Amino acid sequence: RFELYQLSKAGKLSVPAMNVNDSVTKQKFDNLYCCRESILDGLKRTTDVMFGGKQVVVCGYGEVGKGCCAALKALGAIVYVTEIDPICALQACMDGFRVVKLNEVIRQVDVIITCTGNKNVVTRDQLDRMKNGSIVCNMGHSNTEIDVASLRTPELTWERVRSQVDHVIWPDGKRVILLAEGRLLNLSCSTVPTFVLSITATTQALALIELYNAPEGRYKQDVYLLPKKMDEYVASLHLPTFDAHLTELSDEQAKYLGLNKNGPFKPNYYRYRALISQNGKDA
Repeated sequence: RFELYQLSKAGKLSVPAMNVNDSVTKQKFDNLYCCRESILDGLKRTTDVMFGGKQVVVCGYGEVGKGCCAALKALGAIVYVTEIDPICALQACMDGFRVVKLNEVIRQVDVIITCTGNKNVVTRDQLDRMKNGSIVCNMGHSNTEIDVASLRTPELTWERVRSQVDHVIWPDGKRVILLAEGRLLNLSCSTVPTFVLSITATTQALALIELYNAPEGRYKQDVYLLPKKMDEYVASLHLPTFDAHLTELSDEQAKYLGLNKNGPFKPNYYRYRALISQNGKDA
């Protein structure tokens, strides 16, 4: 999606585009709830690690980072968070996590999990200072977060111990466990819950339908978020799975709130606890 915004800013986007990744039914479910489960699934399948008492640093406290931290905390891990955004950092503090710089804890942590979507979040210098037996993995946007290329040097030995698990061995015998060669852990080493895939796929399908059926001129050659009403429709389609029953507003209540009884129920700027990308345009 970053490339789409860059193309739009440069005036090179030739068609309207829908930013599904920042829609509520993608961010709040696939990124948060799916990662809350798949982070543990991926780490357990590959390393059989026990998390009670382990020191873990999660780089990034966006939706993915929030899900990972919640799961790790529930199993008794000591969780640190790194952040560049003061709002996300404050959220992490209020959720009970220590916000630190990676260099402050690099020598003591047992696991590093990247969730930023950025590049070179974990550098060779930091990998050099990690302790023996540490685990490094990526839950972020791409395979750029861990500087894996810097590890492919003659002085380091790579030992494949099982599928998607490499021991990178330093000259002094220290081993760092690298998962999926820095690619996405949950896509490479675990399964993604089908229920969450259903929510995401429905959101994507409705985005295509909206763009296809929209009257001429509604969408310019720009990047948009899915209309709030459609996000709500995606959610409503999945409520029967839980035998959930929505409360209906009375005419008086709807008038008091200034809402249509059938939605949308929140204004476009409402963020459902966490922030949507500042670059996102509400449709």
